Amino acid sequence: MLLVNQLEINEGTLFKGLKKDKLTFEEVFNDIIRFIEADTDSSYRISVGTDSQVGSKTVFVSCILVHRVGKGAIGYLHKCEIQRPVTNLREKIYLETCASLQLAYLFDEGKMRKIHEALGPNRHSEGITFEFHIDIGTKGQTKTLINEMVGMVRGLNFVPKIKPESYCASAFADRYTKAM
Repeated sequence: MLLVNQLEINEGTLFKGLKKDKLTFEEVFNDIIRFIEADTDSSYRISVGTDSQVGSKTVFVSCILVHRVGKGAIGYLHKCEIQRPVTNLREKIYLETCASLQLAYLFDEGKMRKIHEALGPNRHSEGITFEFHIDIGTKGQTKTLINEMVGMVRGLNFVPKIKPESYCASAFADRYTKAM
């Protein structure tokens, strides 16, 4: 049984910043805008991704990473749990991808417009890329899920990235599935 509703991410979801606890998505979004406005000459890569760790229960960590290309990054995490081990690989990757989709949809058209406007009038349509990172790759067991997950993400109008380019899920979120 898929328990996507237990992984619900919405405007009221609380995040943990790397330097702050208990931030709403609105507070996270305002931090992102301030980070971009602090250096409007840089380019930015905003990525979302989720990883999970299976034990007696399954811990999911979804993250937002804002990379000021060549000049650092800020990140935000949300942790949730399913009170059972999710041992089926397809279900696990599907749940991770669904959690990331919910997070990506928080960046609606209005929020993306504000992000682009934060760069200023001369760079309004450039300088920001939005990436959807899936914790799958061409090596290992997840390679059989590439077409399915990439197709789902593309079908919902996001640009998917897989390993080794999916660092938001495979490195950043992965680090915190064990630490949170």
